[in-house]
Order: sequence, then C-alpha cells, then structure tokens
Amino acid sequence: MKSAKKTTKEPKTTIKGELLRTAILDAAAKLFIERGTGGTSIQDIAESLGLTRTAVYYYFKKKEDILQSLTEEVTLSAERIASLVVERQDLDPVTALHDLVKQHAALVLARPAEFRVVERNENDLAPEHRLAAQTARRSLLQNFRDVIERGIQTGDFRMVDARVAAFSLIGMCNWTAWWFNTEGPLSQEQVADSIADLAVSSIKRIDARRPATPDVKESLRLLREDLAYLETVLQVKPD
Repeated sequence: MKSAKKTTKEPKTTIKGELLRTAILDAAAKLFIERGTGGTSIQDIAESLGLTRTAVYYYFKKKEDILQSLTEEVTLSAERIASLVVERQDLDPVTALHDLVKQHAALVLARPAEFRVVERNENDLAPEHRLAAQTARRSLLQNFRDVIERGIQTGDFRMVDARVAAFSLIGMCNWTAWWFNTEGPLSQEQVADSIADLAVSSIKRIDARRPATPDVKESLRLLREDLAYLETVLQVKPD
C-alpha cells in the first residue's frame, strides 16, 4: 500500500510577495501625488508596473485599501517610534528630543511619497481610517510636547510654548518630504542628524542661563540677574 505523499503549501507571504506589495504601494503613491486618488485607477497602477489588474487585486481589492495602507505606513509608524523614545526613562530631555526629531525626520526621508500622499489625500479615507490617522498624529504631537515640557521643568529648555514648539519641530521634519533630493550632497542620515541638532538648539537653554539645580531659589537668582542687567541697560544714556 502506497503511503500518502505529503505536500506542503508555500506560504502566501514570501519575500518576493512583500517586495511586490511594496512596489505597488510606491507606484500608487506616485500616481496619487500626480493625479489624486480620484484620478487614479487600479488599472493605472497595474500598468505603471507592467502588471495585470489581477496581480494588484491579489494584494489590494480597491484603491482605497492602498491609500489606507500608505497612511498607516507613516502615521502609525511615526506614532509608534515616538512612543518608544518617550517611554525610555533613562534619556534626559535633550537626548530624548534629539532622538525624537532624528527618528521622525528619518522616517519622512525614507518614505517621502507616502507623507505627501497622506497630506493631500487623507480626506479620501474612510471615516474610521481617517480618525485613526488623526489620532496617531495627535499622539505624536503629545509625545513631542511631553518631552519639551519635561525639559522646561528640568531647566534644559527655555520657557517656550510646548505646543507651538512641538508643531514647529514636527513640521520641520515633515517638510523634507518635499525638498530633500536623494542626489544631493547629504545623505538621509546626515540630514536627519542636522535637523535634530537644529531642533534641540532652537529651544535649549544656554549653559550660562541654566539653573545649577532645577529649584525655585536658583531660578529666582537668575531672574534677579536678568532684572539687574535690564536696569543697567535702561540707565545707559544714548550719546
């Protein structure tokens, strides 16, 4: 009696399959930027890759599913990466802010098309997915605010409006999706590092004005010094 021959099915998700899925997302992102989601069809995406519509349908049943995936690629990833930094209690506020900005800038630099698609086409998402994206962005903003506020309390950062500062730093990162040139003299890592340095420098309290210890007495001493200097300046008569 012949024994039954065992057969094993290959998993649907293979390296080749993941590469093709990524290629579909990249191609769709470019077309969505050029034409918008309303002006792009599954056929357009397939033709841009030399595929049949059936090949695209294997991964995405409709173009709205592609837009959803593109949105999740960036909004959820950005929020998750930021949360990991904020959760690290061993990082001082300056290091934490530098890491936050650098990692967010690196993500945008690595996926610029996706960020541009989200910026221009988010209203085409289904309400529940649009809400998820908005929630992730609010969480990202809060992570930045938390680190900035902690730095203000420790005396590492100047007395800035944490919300305005957080919006500004995130915007500085996001804008790279429009201006960064891969053929330019600087690499993505170098640009991300530079932006992180600029971000920290923009709100960091200079050492000469930083309290030796983060307490009220030391802060009042520095305030008195500032007031004394202001009085001196006001007493100087013009020539």
